[in-house]
Amino acid sequence: MDFFDENKTPKEKFFEIVFHANRNLVVEELEDVFKRLAALEIIAEECLGEEVDQKINEIVFTRSGELEEMENSLYIHSMSNILTKNE
Repeated sequence: MDFFDENKTPKEKFFEIVFHANRNLVVEELEDVFKRLAALEIIAEECLGEEVDQKINEIVFTRSGELEEMENSLYIHSMSNILTKNE
């Protein structure tokens, strides 16, 4: 398992780490991710009301490059959190 393989995407590396790291650390990180996601959902609903899903779909279809960059950044951030705690 090579976490630094440049031929793998951040998503692929993330799942390698998730499947091989300490289970408690992975659970802790995923709980943090979902807590943050839930908070963002609340903020989105407060700001956009019922238009949340429409805005999400708009971003998915019109800003796919920016969305992919953000996803990669989040995968990397989560990987670093897990690996840092795993040491």
